[in-house]
Amino acid sequence: MAKVQLVLDSHCRLGESPVSYTSGGIHFVDIEGCRIHSFDTVANRHVRDVETGGRLVGHIVASASPALPGYDLIASLETSLVPVNFEGGDCNSSPIATIPELHLDPATKIRFNDGKVDFQGRLWVGSMAMDASRNVNNATKGHLYCLQRATPLKDTPDASPLYELVDKLDQVGISNGTEWYGDHMYYIDSLKPEVSVFDFDAIEGSLSNRRSIAQIPKTRGVPDGMTLDADGKIWAALYGGGAIVQIDPETQIELMTIQMPVLCPTSMAFGGKDLSELYVTSGARGEEQKGGNSEHRGGLFKVCIPGVKGLSFSRAFTA
Repeated sequence: MAKVQLVLDSHCRLGESPVSYTSGGIHFVDIEGCRIHSFDTVANRHVRDVETGGRLVGHIVASASPALPGYDLIASLETSLVPVNFEGGDCNSSPIATIPELHLDPATKIRFNDGKVDFQGRLWVGSMAMDASRNVNNATKGHLYCLQRATPLKDTPDASPLYELVDKLDQVGISNGTEWYGDHMYYIDSLKPEVSVFDFDAIEGSLSNRRSIAQIPKTRGVPDGMTLDADGKIWAALYGGGAIVQIDPETQIELMTIQMPVLCPTSMAFGGKDLSELYVTSGARGEEQKGGNSEHRGGLFKVCIPGVKGLSFSRAFTA
């Protein structure tokens, strides 16, 4: 039987984007609290948090890019991707990429949301309209992008940008969970009640042949963040449904449901020293809007599931 334990009563308005390290550390964000948190799973303590200057922080990924020395994270701060020196408490560097002007809309606020790094070290990050879930006119204004090293402009290498943001998918509602396994990429658009899969060309970074592999009835909540275990099974958070689920992408069968002590789990990452601990973030605001009042809403939870380990620690951006 799975064991669920509160490890940090962080009271996040919208906790998200857990990033795990081989050291046993976990970083995660409070999107609406405009903070990045660090938790030590070995010492079982909150290490520190860094403010983002009042900017919504959609996600973070670890950075080990040789082109960005001195920075240990990449954060999406509203419409910008910004290198962060978390240890130095610095979120004020110049952006390395921004949402293209063509994809912004003066009538509504667009921002980056969830993101993750593939096995080639590229960052995949999605966008969304802030009112996408409430306004049908803005329900498909998001995109899914891939951040990669730019091709130098011919004869003017010094004038070329260091990175380019390549548009991979349009007509997106709320871009959320992304993961890779073999020649597949799994993806969640939270405005679609499903988990999708694409055929994925790892060399080209191209997507094709999108199809649904799991339907999530609205009565069970909204699919949000996801991760994979060592057997290639999907774990997805059901926001508003108070649960996380394990899905076999081959058979499309739900294998396990674990009830959480909060209504709005948001995302998860396997961590701890041996990837045997699943760390789950949650949001307080969403629960309060739905009439919930669980004591530890917005907290960080550890879930231990007998026989289940993660596929990998969170991958670092290396482009």
